[in-house]
Amino acid sequence: MAKKHVFLSYCRDNADAVRRFHSELIAAGETVWWDQDIPLGQDWKMAIRQAMQDAYAVVVCLSAETSARYTSGIYPELYDAIEAYREYAPGSSFLFPVKLSPCELPLIEIDATRTLKRLQSVDLFPPPSWSPGIQRLVQELRSTSHHP
Repeated sequence: MAKKHVFLSYCRDNADAVRRFHSELIAAGETVWWDQDIPLGQDWKMAIRQAMQDAYAVVVCLSAETSARYTSGIYPELYDAIEAYREYAPGSSFLFPVKLSPCELPLIEIDATRTLKRLQSVDLFPPPSWSPGIQRLVQELRSTSHHP
C-alpha cells in the first residue's frame, strides 16, 4: 500500500505553533495529516489510526508544555507510531521528534535497545532556528523509504 502523508502529532497547548509548522510543511511540498483534517461526525480514534497507517513519516512535536502534562493525546499517538516504527529495518527513518521549545525527549522505549530519547531531533527554537529546522526536517522526510 502506498503511503500518503506525514502524520503530525502535537499537544493542544502548542496549537498556534503547530498550525504555523503545518502550513510551512505544506508550503515546502509535503502532504500533511493532522487531527484538524477529521471531518465532523467521524470516529476520531479510527481516523487517527487510519492516518497513522497511511503515513510515510510521523512528526511528533514536543515542548515544555508537553513535558508538563500528565496526560495528553500525544502519548497514545506516540505509542502507535513506535509500534509502526518497529516494523522498519534498522537505520530506517520514520519517527521524527521536533522540539518546539526547550524540553527533554520522553524516555520511552522503542525496543530492547532503543529509546525515543536516542532519536536525533530537530529544534525549532530559538526563533532563528525555525526556518533552518524546517528545511532540515523536509530534507529528511524526502529521504524516507516510503516518501511518495
